Amino acid sequence: MAVKAQLLAGGRGKAGLVRLADPAALGETVAALREALGARAPSTPILVEQAVLLEAEWYRACRVDDIAQRPVLLFSLAGGIDVESEPKAVRSYRLDALAETFPHQLVPWLREAGVTGPALGALARIAAQLARAFKAEDADLIEINPLGVRPGGRPIALDAKVSVDDNAAYRHPEWSALASAAVQESSRTALERDAEACGITFVELDGDIALLSGGAGLGMALADMLTDAGLRPANFVDATGGNDRQRIVDLVRIVFERARRDDVRAIAMYFTVSATPLKGIVEGLLAVLGRMPPPKPIVIGLAATGAATAAMSVEQARAALEARGYPCVEALDEFVAAVRAELA
Repeated sequence: MAVKAQLLAGGRGKAGLVRLADPAALGETVAALREALGARAPSTPILVEQAVLLEAEWYRACRVDDIAQRPVLLFSLAGGIDVESEPKAVRSYRLDALAETFPHQLVPWLREAGVTGPALGALARIAAQLARAFKAEDADLIEINPLGVRPGGRPIALDAKVSVDDNAAYRHPEWSALASAAVQESSRTALERDAEACGITFVELDGDIALLSGGAGLGMALADMLTDAGLRPANFVDATGGNDRQRIVDLVRIVFERARRDDVRAIAMYFTVSATPLKGIVEGLLAVLGRMPPPKPIVIGLAATGAATAAMSVEQARAALEARGYPCVEALDEFVAAVRAELA
């Protein structure tokens, strides 16, 4: 039997949250898995599956390629928990988002990837079905790993991860009834729920730098840059709809709540502004910081252009912030260096 903790995260196998068990020892294995889950044990569903005899484990996925600006199919003969260790073995096939993909179109690609025999036709059909499901369900990732190969070349999906675009939720009211929706809700923290009520996406992470920024792309870029510099973000935050004064108040309050905890050592705040008046942003930020002083050392990054600088230049904004004792830089590399200096 295969016993799996149903978490909305990858890496379960390496974390010991997917285990094999003899039917006679099933209860003991489930209990051990619950113990490994710790505080998450009561709310985490456990899936028990029949063991399957396999000849191979492959990898199959469909995701959005940010560079190509289109969905792509992925396939590798090196599936399983160590698929990341062989990135060169992963083959990609770019899809036309406006046209249906048929199995016969995928056969040459799969042959080149090393698929032969009876599995070739079945795998081409699975790939075409995966492409259709990806578009119909507004997904940004569907990953089947491992895609097992049974004796005789028959493929079978043994585990899957599906990530959907939250912006398409209005088209899919059925999502709220999925078991994964209940798992997601039970796993969220009080601070994450507070942020959602304010229209803010907030995800707590195991890090020591409380991160505040506007925009998902900027937030992820900052998190990557801090991580590359050996720093660990304590959260991800995204606020859509612009950086008006109330949004800044909510952002600061929520991020500062995260920063008050002992595991956070500094706050990194970075804004880019192109349309919203920079003067209003700075005045609002100073007013908020006056009412809610930062609980940890803070570094502010600020970049603005175009109409945003009509009433206040970037230099004037930096001077206003630094006059209140808040270090402010513009370039991203200087921002990361300033955060590191605060921790030295």
